[in-house]
Amino acid sequence: MIIANPLYDVVFKYLLEDVEIARELLSTILGEEVQSVEVKPQETSTETSGDIRILRFDFKAVIKNPNGEVNKVLIELQKAKKAFDVMRFRRYLGDNYRKEDDVLNDKGEPEKLPLPIITIYFLGFPLNSIQSGVVKISREYRDVVTQEILDIKEDFVELLTHDSYLIQVRKLAKAARNKLERVLHIFSPIYQSTSDKHQLDFQGDTNDPLVKKMVDRLGRAIASEEIRDLMDVEDELERIFDREMKKKDEIIAEKEEIIAEKDKLLIEEKKRAEEEKKRAEEEIQKNLELQRQIEELKKQIKP
Repeated sequence: MIIANPLYDVVFKYLLEDVEIARELLSTILGEEVQSVEVKPQETSTETSGDIRILRFDFKAVIKNPNGEVNKVLIELQKAKKAFDVMRFRRYLGDNYRKEDDVLNDKGEPEKLPLPIITIYFLGFPLNSIQSGVVKISREYRDVVTQEILDIKEDFVELLTHDSYLIQVRKLAKAARNKLERVLHIFSPIYQSTSDKHQLDFQGDTNDPLVKKMVDRLGRAIASEEIRDLMDVEDELERIFDREMKKKDEIIAEKEEIIAEKDKLLIEEKKRAEEEKKRAEEEIQKNLELQRQIEELKKQIKP
């Protein structure tokens, strides 16, 4: 089935604006039941600057873990196409650590408190040292002396640390091995059309209810003239970005060549100076030796 390429920011945003799809997708990634999810449009931003392009979502979610415990958390989801400046991710994360929300305290009364944070990163570029398509970076409580893993949770710690998920769409397995990979396959570039990169010829498992919902919505996206126009805009921004990066690389290469030439000249100048110094020292030694010989002759002819 022909669908819009969800790696485009405008399509990715359109897909996750369907709250039910967003809820089920987050549940699948986290491996826990996301009972409800809320995303505020003003907390969604697309940035194009320097060497990074990021689409960001902040979700407030109510999650029920396998033990039946229900928690309200903040899920930060970011999608980046290019190799990134990690400081920008850190700044977004810092913004979220400062946020508070209404949480029921022990007395059942609403109280302004910070929410635990979970981060999810959709990466359109490969990380050199991580070969897996989906990786969870999780925390554990460990006694440093005994090395015992402690089966505990402490609010103080939970609010100062967080779990992260890395999804490298270019490293997803070609054959899905579980539900998560079946769902994420919709982002895989293996289905990209060679004639039109705006669309995918999706051949994944549409028997999965979530995949079917996503395929249907992305099918509507490719039929939308507005979305296609915005994809064209992204392509133009990408071309401008690539041209600017090429110019930047050429300028850097030119400057490095000039620096290398100056370094070469400095080395040659230093070598000449050392040779001149050596010749001068040899000349001084010759003069001293000549002076010594003259003094010896004077002594020999002295009456």
